[in-house]
Amino acid sequence: MTLFFLGILVGCLIVLWLHKRQRLHPQTLSFMHFGNQTKDVIYIFETKPMWRFRYISPSLDLYLGEGTVMRSYADAQECFRRIHPDDRRLLLDKVMGRVDYEEAILQRWRTNEGTYVWFEEYTTPIYEDGQIVAVQGVIRNIEAAMTERERLLYESRHDSLTGVFNRRAFEETIGQAEGVTDVGIIVLDVNDLKIVNDEEGHSAGDCLLKRVGSLLQTIEPSVYRIGGDEFVLFLQMMSEEACKKMVCKIETTCRKEGISVAIGLAWASCPESIEVLWQEADDAMYEQKQQQKRDLLDV
Repeated sequence: MTLFFLGILVGCLIVLWLHKRQRLHPQTLSFMHFGNQTKDVIYIFETKPMWRFRYISPSLDLYLGEGTVMRSYADAQECFRRIHPDDRRLLLDKVMGRVDYEEAILQRWRTNEGTYVWFEEYTTPIYEDGQIVAVQGVIRNIEAAMTERERLLYESRHDSLTGVFNRRAFEETIGQAEGVTDVGIIVLDVNDLKIVNDEEGHSAGDCLLKRVGSLLQTIEPSVYRIGGDEFVLFLQMMSEEACKKMVCKIETTCRKEGISVAIGLAWASCPESIEVLWQEADDAMYEQKQQQKRDLLDV
């Protein structure tokens, strides 16, 4: 309780400081003052000239754990690290103006203990000269009401064997991703899965696929299993060099684990079509697979 009131004091000091600098509209100051008195989470997030939180109500620490508010002030990327992987694209869309602000936004945030909590948010964009410069919102804990809905949603968008996203989720993602920039698609095929199934049994093959899915998720959360032995990583707002480094990391990790894979990468700053980019990555993967076979014949 002492920490909660300390948070309220910090929030009040922030309000006074901002008022002194005359950086926020009086209506926004009232919004922030209300935030210090409620258990709902109130925030103001600037998108221009840089991403940063101008205000977060102390109640966020009650739900996610002590220190969350101060870490978020210090680093705006804290919210992207805490958002559930399934909801990361929604968070990006919210700050970029690509959502219907009239509708409630459902999302999950990670606590200090590593569990996820459901929240419902109503967001208002703030415009200057026709551009979004900030968003402000009210977030309410709806964990109890979402338990069953979360289970059904999870099952509909995840592969039951490996736990990564399924093909349906991937098709939904690329269907909503037209117009995004700096996009990379990595296609990975697990070599020799049929041999493992034939010689060691399908349970061994399933175990191999689970291992691959788990390894990929430690490198990048946006992993999809779109076929029997084929996985896709969908990377947004990432440079071509960063995508190439991720491919190298995947190759090194799989090699250390004794897993043989073929990998293809396609990247574009402004792709005309995500599906075409996916096909380019798939073609690159197939070419590497053929080269691996030729290399074996030369040995």
